[in-house]
Amino acid sequence: MSRLDDLIDLVQTTNEVYFITAPGRVRTAFILADDIVELALKTFLQEKALEQREQCLNALQTAGWVASNNHRNVLRRYFEEEIDENAVCVNLGRNPQNNPNAITDFQNLIAPFPLTRHWSANQPDAHNTFDSVIGEVKPFFPPQPDGSPHPAIVLLDEALYRHQTRNQFYHNHQQTGLTIDDDKCLRALCGLFDLLEQLFPDWRTRVQAYNTVRCQIGVLRLKKAALGGQLELVQPYNEALDQLKRNHRYDIEPRSVEHSLVHTVSDRFFHALREQFQNSIAELQTRIHRIQQMARPSNAHRVELADKQRLLGILQRQFDEINLLLGNP
Repeated sequence: MSRLDDLIDLVQTTNEVYFITAPGRVRTAFILADDIVELALKTFLQEKALEQREQCLNALQTAGWVASNNHRNVLRRYFEEEIDENAVCVNLGRNPQNNPNAITDFQNLIAPFPLTRHWSANQPDAHNTFDSVIGEVKPFFPPQPDGSPHPAIVLLDEALYRHQTRNQFYHNHQQTGLTIDDDKCLRALCGLFDLLEQLFPDWRTRVQAYNTVRCQIGVLRLKKAALGGQLELVQPYNEALDQLKRNHRYDIEPRSVEHSLVHTVSDRFFHALREQFQNSIAELQTRIHRIQQMARPSNAHRVELADKQRLLGILQRQFDEINLLLGNP
């Protein structure tokens, strides 16, 4: 199982904790989301370290420093900090005693690859604070061309703030009863999903192969989008639930109904949800078209048009999210 598959498995478990316990007891899901963020950041750094090792090997081969399996093994031992720069130069046939510039030349060749001896690859169990790990990840996400922060930087700052909140549970005895409500938990979970997409380019494609996780992420994002009182987002969701309830056995508790459907018939539910959004969007488009075709729309019609266009934008964004999770363009 790949690192991404491991993370997806952990995300599914955390999502299920939310569906079972929300809205009254979501602190556990909030804490688990924070744990996954930290693991994801360390995984990101480890993958970058291994990627830079491969790039460094290619650069040394191009420069003529590495030309055999023995040379590659020597370089691996250097990466893993078993030998120093003097020893690697000697074993690569560039003995500093005969080549005074050997170590300097070697340093210049490996300079573009600073993570080749990184702790995430050599000492993955070493203790590194959450904020220091975030500090190491941030340079990989430079500012946008217009000078604004990269979206990943915003997500990292939010993750750090949530981590500091989470630490209050353990390090401040006066805050052990600190309440995490449904809103905070949803924002933490959706922040986790967004950050994973920024860290791992293959994340979205990989998730598409996991029907349950794909459905969970779509539903949780929908719930977060509805936090601002957008009841129009809730209606298609509830209608999709009702559509599947008729032929599904479930417990009587509303949360059990939701969890059961999302977990056991996730693919059917997600397609039903997509269908409900599609229907709602079509109804709005029809009404908008009718108002726009009016020869003399009243003030009430103009207000209705603006409202319908606003709702259409909201529903369309969620519909696009669902299509992306389904792998549709």
